[in-house]
Amino acid sequence: MLKPELWSRFVQQFREDADFDAGWRGEYWGKMMRGACFVYTYTQNEDLYEILAKTICDMIESADESGRISTYAKNHEFDGWDIWARKYVLLGMQYFLEICRNEEMKAEIVESMIRQADYLIERIGNGPGKIQITSATRHWRGLNSSSILEPIVRLYFITKDERYLNFAKYIVDIGGTDVVNIFELAYKDELMPYQYPVTKAYEMISCFEGLLEYYKATGVEWYKTAVLNFANRILENDFTVIGCCGCTSELFDHSTVRQANTTNGRIMQETCVTVTLMKFMYRLNLLTGDAKYADAFEISLYNAYLGSLNTENIIEPTIMNEHSDWNIEPLPFDSYSPLTAGTRGNGIGGLKRMSDNHYYGCCACIGSLGIGLVPKMHILSVDSGFIMNLYIDGFAEVYTPSDEKVIFETKSEYPKFGKIKIIVKVSEETKFELKLRNPYWSENTSILLNGESVSVDKGYISISRCWADGDEIEIDLDMRTKVIYPIPYDHQVLMNKVIWGHNYVIPTYDREDPNAKNHIALRRGPIMLAQDSRLGYDIDEPICVNINEDGYVNTSLADDVEIPFEHMLAVNADLKDTGYIRLIDYASAGKLWGKKSKMAVWMCSADCR
Repeated sequence: MLKPELWSRFVQQFREDADFDAGWRGEYWGKMMRGACFVYTYTQNEDLYEILAKTICDMIESADESGRISTYAKNHEFDGWDIWARKYVLLGMQYFLEICRNEEMKAEIVESMIRQADYLIERIGNGPGKIQITSATRHWRGLNSSSILEPIVRLYFITKDERYLNFAKYIVDIGGTDVVNIFELAYKDELMPYQYPVTKAYEMISCFEGLLEYYKATGVEWYKTAVLNFANRILENDFTVIGCCGCTSELFDHSTVRQANTTNGRIMQETCVTVTLMKFMYRLNLLTGDAKYADAFEISLYNAYLGSLNTENIIEPTIMNEHSDWNIEPLPFDSYSPLTAGTRGNGIGGLKRMSDNHYYGCCACIGSLGIGLVPKMHILSVDSGFIMNLYIDGFAEVYTPSDEKVIFETKSEYPKFGKIKIIVKVSEETKFELKLRNPYWSENTSILLNGESVSVDKGYISISRCWADGDEIEIDLDMRTKVIYPIPYDHQVLMNKVIWGHNYVIPTYDREDPNAKNHIALRRGPIMLAQDSRLGYDIDEPICVNINEDGYVNTSLADDVEIPFEHMLAVNADLKDTGYIRLIDYASAGKLWGKKSKMAVWMCSADCR
């Protein structure tokens, strides 16, 4: 994010007909901007702020005489991913508006957003000469274009102009696609998202984020119910052990039961889906105060998200082989994550070459949002006090509703260890409620306040009292290693057969892979353990882990010195007959993006039950 040339390259796409091929180059700038603003909110990095202020000015200057900002020439606008990309321009500007320190610049940003939105309202909607929003694309039955609902409602909050709320109502009434109203499907709660006629995960979550904004604007409970039904069905039916969705490309496909199938393709568990899901879970935790959404966020963070980070600066293999004439450079995030035995680096999601022969991808852009969400989810302020969702080592300075400063000092090596100490620092005794998340996987949590035992509840542990300087909370989480088995399902019908060029999806018959039952996964705290061929064994060979009667496995921490690469956690898991197998955290596995670091979170297992 500190590369000015990258921002200039992204803006350049709007100064030319960059998406002549009905592409999505126009999404790069806004995706990166949104994440960068979240990161800046925490880091207050002055160099980053100056770069973002400069690129905002460049983007505003890229508008044509009508205020239109698009990577599509007028003669083929409202096609492909045009409105999708315009959505990201608006979102990028809206999030910069939250950190902008210059009032004149704020006014210019708002004026630009108004002109952009007005251009759309004049041309999209019901009425003579207008295009339906679901027809302003050739993809996913209009789902991608309909996701502009979110920034349109946000623009209403900024301007209080009813025209934008009316336009949002039009989008909601259309229902996201030209084949079915997905919001009504969610409200009725009779189908799972993988059974909807359109199943593109990332875009659909984006539409429901827009519906959540619309609920905030209208207060109509129907919309809230639809959002929560949709989210809960994802967690029940399409949430894998690493915290992502979709084993068929980027589609909802009942991945909760399909994740251990060895017949799944290499393109799965997309990083864009992971990060969008994290943001959705954050918003739902704010909305409901339900700890399960913070639990899901944490699983995604420590497994799928950190696993996608390109720590080795590796170049995706097919780029070198197929596009050697391009300006070859590594991207900061990988796009797809394996579950059964496989490798990372299986293609660049959203790959597009730009006119200067550089390239980029959607997942590389959205990754900045993931880490930017962490400090936002860490501690939440509520009317009664605070909610601590993540146990991050360090200091957090917060303020009570009556503006009294509180400092929480957390001492922890979590998630490697489950012992957490929190020291409360106040200038004088201060009354507030502190809710501490009790993770769903911790069967035996204990907590002490100044050495005295505190009652432990599921979800959140609430302590409401008059806090004194130096009060200490000690949390001890259950970090035993749990065995997870695949869920048998025999067969089912999925809506995941995409007919490219014909704008529709047809049902397919799906049968469970008979090899799925020969796999297990191991979870220690929020961390999924994984095999990696760098640890000196063949991960295609079955293992026989010694599983206790209570469903847990005995593990011990491995000597970090013996692991020849960076990792968060390494353990030795007891085998049934003798010895142990060494495993590492999923996020650190497979980082060489090839067979030298072949990996698996669903491990091939002999029948040891």
